[in-house]
Amino acid sequence: MAVSGGFPINLQPQVAMRPAWAGVRVAGAVTAAGNDAPAPLLDSKGLEVGSPESRYGLSMQTLQLLKQYDVRNMSGKDLDALSEVMLAQGDMAGDVAGAISSDIESKGWNTAGDSNALEIFAKRRDDAMASVKAGEITMRLADFPLKTNARVREALEKLAGIHDALQGDGSVQAAASDSMSQALELKRFNDWTRIEQQGAEPGQPPATYDQKTADAVMNTLQRLGVKLPPADDKVGAGDPMAQAWSAYQAWRAQHPDGKLQIDLQAAADKAADPSKPEPTEAPAAAAQPATPISMKRQAQALVQGAQLQAQYGMSLPMLQLLKGFDVANASVDQVKQLGQLLQGNGALSQDDADSLLPLTQRGMVDTIGYYRRDLSWLADAQQHGVVPQYRTAQGMADLANVAGRARNDQQAQAVLDRLAGLHQALQGDDRVQAVADGGLQQASDLAAFNVWAQVERQGARSGDSAQPEFRSRQDVDGIFRTLQRIGVELTPLDGDANVSQKLAQAWKDYQGWSRSHPDAQPALQLAPAARINDFA
Repeated sequence: MAVSGGFPINLQPQVAMRPAWAGVRVAGAVTAAGNDAPAPLLDSKGLEVGSPESRYGLSMQTLQLLKQYDVRNMSGKDLDALSEVMLAQGDMAGDVAGAISSDIESKGWNTAGDSNALEIFAKRRDDAMASVKAGEITMRLADFPLKTNARVREALEKLAGIHDALQGDGSVQAAASDSMSQALELKRFNDWTRIEQQGAEPGQPPATYDQKTADAVMNTLQRLGVKLPPADDKVGAGDPMAQAWSAYQAWRAQHPDGKLQIDLQAAADKAADPSKPEPTEAPAAAAQPATPISMKRQAQALVQGAQLQAQYGMSLPMLQLLKGFDVANASVDQVKQLGQLLQGNGALSQDDADSLLPLTQRGMVDTIGYYRRDLSWLADAQQHGVVPQYRTAQGMADLANVAGRARNDQQAQAVLDRLAGLHQALQGDDRVQAVADGGLQQASDLAAFNVWAQVERQGARSGDSAQPEFRSRQDVDGIFRTLQRIGVELTPLDGDANVSQKLAQAWKDYQGWSRSHPDAQPALQLAPAARINDFA
């Protein structure tokens, strides 16, 4: 079992993931006599430029754990341990680690199976914002929890992105599958050795330790091969922790260069060098030059798309989606899915998207009329001189911000009315072709695919550039549905292949498909035209 040191940084907005090239300097150490090799180039934290620790801004132990563990698919117990270990290593800010541990403990997912932390904390944010928009709590009261939540989500997304980047980084060896408990025990063991080295203050009793620390110490010593007197040995009777300290000191004297490290997976046969670009594939055969007719049609399509966007305020794909999707008859889940798509495409502001949260987070019925009914209820309460109330776990409570709820109702209703109006207006616009049946799911799949493809194309050689390839299992399913829809032949993998391995192979398959289809791009599948178009 082992831990290596490092010079990490906090995962927080104001200082998170500083560029690996920031503050580069040359080491001042004198080279050995007769050795003309230049001193290594060091960054501002004293780390060799190009090393994994310098590029990702995290300690080697944290990188080893992140290569094995994915915050989108790990237990609450392991995530709690990861945050505690990263905090001890200086790899995570205290408020972020505390918020993660507090949520796991208070919400009871420390005993649950594997969970997606990105989805969990995104839902926490939306639930809190829904309460604000519904006037149940004031923004002033929710401001601090929302800001903390934003920092947690930013940190978790960065960890997910680094996990994805490390899958193709041969300079970092993955931790063993059960190494998270080892890392936590090692952290507690290091805390214990530090306290024992400091010793008790004069006149003060020796330090006492809880059972978790005692177990961690004994387990670590056992892995090191340190022998302790049996519990029933009268000769060795005494404080077990004092005996453990004496035994560890004796072991250290015999092994002065011994290192405590977590268990690692077997190294790959050939490690890739992430500091060098991967060799490019052989260039594809040159595509046939476009004919004047095809170039003219492409130019006309671009002009028409720009005209439509200027007229309706949305990109052509979103207009195609809205033409085939009527929000007036949509379910709550569909409204939520549509809102996320429109926001991701820049057609809906964050505030407009948040205005829909009281509807989408509470699963209300009659989506198009929900906010009108709520406005009528608020007006009726005002007319009768009573304060509107809402239901809580402890009973009924007064709304904290009635005027704020009314404003949000008006804003959200305007959003829904505009989307419904666009659907109706587009029915008479033959320039916009509707998406085929299942267009909402198809659009969500394509959005997930585009994020994945962009991350893969850009690559990640540092913590700053690391972005998650996906955020949920639904994204992964959407990526594969899109690949299958466009005709990419996927290479089958063994049944125990993880998501990252499957996506890595899928990217290779897609690149091969792209080389044989240089002009093809994944796009929405459109419904047949309603009438025959006339061509000049």
